[in-house]
Amino acid sequence: MSILKIATYSLNVRWFTVVVATIMVASISQLYGYEKVVPYLFMTSLVIFLSVMVFEIVRIVLFYKEILHELLNPGKTFNFFTIAVAVNLTGVCFSRVFHMHTTASIFWYVAISLWLGISLSSFSILFLHRKLEDRKIEDVFHGGWFFTTVGTQSTAFLGLVVAEHAVRHVLFIQLFSFALWSIGASLYLIFMALIFLRLIFYHFGNDAELSPYWINAGAATFTTLTGATLYLHIHTMSSPLIETLPFLKGLSMFFWSAGLWWMPFLVVMAIRKQVYNEDGFAFTVGYWEIAFVIGLHAISTQQFSRLFEGQYLIIMSKCFSITCVIVWAFSFFFTIIHLVRSSIWVPVNDLTINFVVPYSFKLHGRLFRVKEIVNEWLDQTIQGVLKKRYCITTSDNLTCWISYDMQAKKWYFDQVKD
Repeated sequence: MSILKIATYSLNVRWFTVVVATIMVASISQLYGYEKVVPYLFMTSLVIFLSVMVFEIVRIVLFYKEILHELLNPGKTFNFFTIAVAVNLTGVCFSRVFHMHTTASIFWYVAISLWLGISLSSFSILFLHRKLEDRKIEDVFHGGWFFTTVGTQSTAFLGLVVAEHAVRHVLFIQLFSFALWSIGASLYLIFMALIFLRLIFYHFGNDAELSPYWINAGAATFTTLTGATLYLHIHTMSSPLIETLPFLKGLSMFFWSAGLWWMPFLVVMAIRKQVYNEDGFAFTVGYWEIAFVIGLHAISTQQFSRLFEGQYLIIMSKCFSITCVIVWAFSFFFTIIHLVRSSIWVPVNDLTINFVVPYSFKLHGRLFRVKEIVNEWLDQTIQGVLKKRYCITTSDNLTCWISYDMQAKKWYFDQVKD
């Protein structure tokens, strides 16, 4: 069994946030005059984008059941909007870095198709698919749902970038982008009400993943960025939509404030997680999401300052820019270390790849690393639950039994053999 197949299975669409986080760093570099590094950063993001896309296509072919399960899972279905976000921001870079405006237009058409397809499928499944009786809001609802807003606003934003160089149908593009901006803002307000319901009335454990909740702030910030860009475009073009300028300016201020308000609470939640969580400082793709959100704050604050001409906003943008670069660099090196450490074992046969054994696990606060899979078999318990069981040896030369519940899709540590 090849490492490539393991990597393909282990991948998920949230890895597209690596692309958009890198694009944020490229945009910040261009904003502050570091023009020489911008093409290299953008090419890096493009290589990552193509790599992740290839892996995703292979994963659809080899593991279509897992893809279908993700699509039907209300806790994961909105993650597919990250594909649209990556396509949109890549199109923005083609226009603003390499001045390839036709290519940017093509990316916009592709992004619109993706946005329509993902929106129709995910919301149709959410509304019409059979609900499980034991489905709880605290299990399925989280900040990752705000990827819908980010995907919608990014599509509107690329439309405005395309309109800057369009010679025909400019008013139509403005109207379409305005409509998308309104849809994204509406979704943000709806999900925000549900987030408060989730955090106030339901238990929030120390082991809950926090990075999706950063997307709350990112969604508000992207709404600000798109709103401010739409305001400037309408004002410059003297469009028939000029009467909407006060509305755009006020709501841009509203969403910028809302996104900024979330930041201290996210930091507090992160500190709480590190203090009370026994798992330590574990790797997650969510670090890239945090870098992306902070970069969005830097870019949107810079754009927002053009509406009010406030020098203090420029200072805030610089602070966010520095923080974004630091978090991006940390995420980059942490990811490299994680990928190197993840390739220390190879499964026994084709059956293993469907339920990939974790390369490490914890027991009583102690970390064990899987060195070898000695044996594996399917086992149906007394309760009728089908489990995949493994006999493994660890790097400490301990022989252990672990199992995978194929219904609950969870790993369990069974025992240490004498």
